[in-house]
Amino acid sequence: MTTSRARRIDPFASWSRMMAASFQLAQTGVRMVETLSASADVIASRGATIGAAMRSPRDADHAELGRMIPEKLEAFSRSGSAIADAWWAMGSAWMDEAQNLTSLSMRGRVPTIGELAALSDRAAAWSLGTVEAGALLGYDAVAPIHRKATANARRLKRLPAKR
Repeated sequence: MTTSRARRIDPFASWSRMMAASFQLAQTGVRMVETLSASADVIASRGATIGAAMRSPRDADHAELGRMIPEKLEAFSRSGSAIADAWWAMGSAWMDEAQNLTSLSMRGRVPTIGELAALSDRAAAWSLGTVEAGALLGYDAVAPIHRKATANARRLKRLPAKR
């Protein structure tokens, strides 16, 4: 009978992967700041567009007004999909580990040293993968909102003000 054994974790590779995850978190923070800054510009511009439309509905920028809701729906839908995909993958990984632990505990005997070592290796790999997945989750969730907000800010700066 052969048993599958988890690959041993290299401490240097683990450290490198943890550092990459921390850089991913930092990039997410930068994207968040850029998104917030762009959103402030977009809100200011669109607030003026809405104000102008309320003063003179016939002369309103209906194209711009018509973009506001659909683009938010698209960006937030893509963000929600990224979150759901990541949660599904992380939940599946957790269930795999739970099944492995249950299998090990239901054998009716004390685990061998080899089985405990394999359990330790799997737990370390799973933990590291969870940190990486969590860092990527934030980055992927912010990406569609960041993309739309920064694109709108650039586009609206080029348009003449209709106030």
